[in-house]
Amino acid sequence: MKTFMKTIGLFGGIIFVIMGMITIPDNSVDSYTRKISVGLFLLGILLIYFMISPALKKHKHSKINLKKNILDPNEPTGINDQLISISNRKNNIQPQFKNISNIVAIAEESQLEKEAFQQASAHPNADYIKTIFLHLFEKHPYKEGDTFPEYFNYEYGIINMPTYFNEIKNEGLITLSPPEEILGLMKVSDLKEILSERALKKSGRKKELIERILSHIDTNELPIINEYYFSLSPTGKKYIETHYDYIVLKQHSEWGIGFWEYQNAKDNDGGTKNFNEIILSLLNIKILDIKKVRLKMSPFEYARLQDLYVYAYRLFLDEGRYTDALRALFKNILLSLSGCRNNYLLSYKKDLKLKNQEVMLNYSPIIIDNYVAKSICDLREYYSENILSDVYKEFIGPYNLCTYDMLREVTTLIFSSSILELNKYDMIIKDLFVRKLK
Repeated sequence: MKTFMKTIGLFGGIIFVIMGMITIPDNSVDSYTRKISVGLFLLGILLIYFMISPALKKHKHSKINLKKNILDPNEPTGINDQLISISNRKNNIQPQFKNISNIVAIAEESQLEKEAFQQASAHPNADYIKTIFLHLFEKHPYKEGDTFPEYFNYEYGIINMPTYFNEIKNEGLITLSPPEEILGLMKVSDLKEILSERALKKSGRKKELIERILSHIDTNELPIINEYYFSLSPTGKKYIETHYDYIVLKQHSEWGIGFWEYQNAKDNDGGTKNFNEIILSLLNIKILDIKKVRLKMSPFEYARLQDLYVYAYRLFLDEGRYTDALRALFKNILLSLSGCRNNYLLSYKKDLKLKNQEVMLNYSPIIIDNYVAKSICDLREYYSENILSDVYKEFIGPYNLCTYDMLREVTTLIFSSSILELNKYDMIIKDLFVRKLK
């Protein structure tokens, strides 16, 4: 029974060690799972050690006795061989434990470095945070003591906003607001009331009412003017102008480009590309990442790829690269026509062992985004069939049920129709997809 328990303990220890050696170096594993794996790994080492240590002591004792007796040459050979084997195994055990200890130490050090890096990169750098904070003052003045958006705490790690506010003020990036900006915070009805109390004309737009107050009334008489409001200083305006790319990046969270992802690309570029070009290169990386898993493209990746093409179109348009903008739109169109939006249904049928009729209940018909079609029409003067040819060759997806002739026909429909009718092509793609199910 005792031997059986030792065997179970030794076997369990080996399993824990193997699990740890597989999981600890895996970068895709989260920190919580990694900590558990390290714990199991160490537990496995201890189990192995305690299970084999009595045997090691016993063999060591036997070896000492044998040395005293210098091994009787008449002793059966099997015993000599056995002792030599045991001695060799014992000599090999210490390096093994040393290697395992090294693996644990390296794994723990690597994990600590990774967690330190993640903690350091959890928040954007100081320039980004400062730029986003100052951008608030572009919209309207802030009163000293006002509350600021909570995302500055959980996104940027600012734990004391009043202190941060004072730091920005001391840097000279914000200054006391001029009277016209403070009055701009007031409602039109309140401005009219001020004018009415002084028997002044109260008609006109808000800007006119403010100008009338400033022209005819001593603003020091107004309680709101005597409160401490702050606006951007000339230095603050210059600072925002220098780092405006950070504001644009924040305004376009749909790109899925994190701050450090952008900052690293910007630093590595060395100033040869403008903001749009850097973003386009990062979007292209995301497109290529989807290409790597194209055979297993999910509905999420399908939708993401189409969105990436639209984002690229807008950036190309801003750059005046109209041919590239058209090419991005047609990539979106071809993805819609390809039929691969329903790719997940192939595994759906295989895993659940469903009939074609049951699978096709979830089939999604061809849908071309109206915004994409209209944008193509707006760029018609830059169209050439070479664009279609390039797009067709560069298709990214698990498969393409759309022929080149079909893509060309649909393009003609987009340019010539008031409302896009795709029933004919949808039937063709649907029929081809059913064949893929077989």
